[in-house]
Amino acid sequence: MAEITKKAMLVRLSIKRWNARKIDKAVTQKVEADYEAINAGRFNKILVTEDAVKEITKAASSARAFHYDNTLPWADDGARILPAKNYLEYTSRMRELKSEFEKSVQVFLHNYDEEVIQARERLKGMFNPEDYPEPDRIPKRYGFEVAISPIPEAEDFRVTLQTEEVDAIRSDIDKRTREAFDVAMKDLWHRLYAAVERMAERLKYADGVFRNSLVQNLCDLCALLPRLNIEGCRELEVMRKRIEEKLCRFEPEILREDKTRRFEDRKSTRLNSSHVSQS
Repeated sequence: MAEITKKAMLVRLSIKRWNARKIDKAVTQKVEADYEAINAGRFNKILVTEDAVKEITKAASSARAFHYDNTLPWADDGARILPAKNYLEYTSRMRELKSEFEKSVQVFLHNYDEEVIQARERLKGMFNPEDYPEPDRIPKRYGFEVAISPIPEAEDFRVTLQTEEVDAIRSDIDKRTREAFDVAMKDLWHRLYAAVERMAERLKYADGVFRNSLVQNLCDLCALLPRLNIEGCRELEVMRKRIEEKLCRFEPEILREDKTRRFEDRKSTRLNSSHVSQS
């Protein structure tokens, strides 16, 4: 187990944003009174327009998507497994994404006072200045942090207990770590199966419509898998290469225009999808 834990680490992504929404109790009560309703819902006030925070939302979503794509499941506390082979690519891209997020935040902060003025005009009687943080406090509502830590090892456990109790705790740590790695590897197989199955479904009909990303996403996954294959699973690598050779060889436009090649690719997706699902 100790050797496996040296091949990966744990990473946590924390992105903090001001949600720019506020439940208006007075408006909620008025709506319920007008309709003679009770506990009918809550009126959620939009404090600034979606356009005002659009770039922040986009940057945060991109970071989370990249984080989940490039890591593996670990536990329910927010941590995920980052294979050592993917460390440089992950940290390099996350630095770029953090920079994009912070630049978007700076643009919003620069326009914050104007956004509040526009909100006063837009919300009319629903505007409440107390809903808006003071300009010097709003920056604290935003944050982007990537925290990396080692995977716990049973041998690192030190405490003054009976030998039997210490051994039982260490055994439990090993067991939970082993189970987590098993789940991580199953996640890789599931990703591969889902991507192939999606392609098989889209190519099922000769005149079916599909986007370029259908092929590109599968190719990107095949390129990423070697860095996520923590235990060097031979079966997974063989299947990855087979899919790469069979399904990633044609450009999307060729598949659209050449019905013969599309038919061959369609047969390959069915074959690979069947093999992946059995793994």
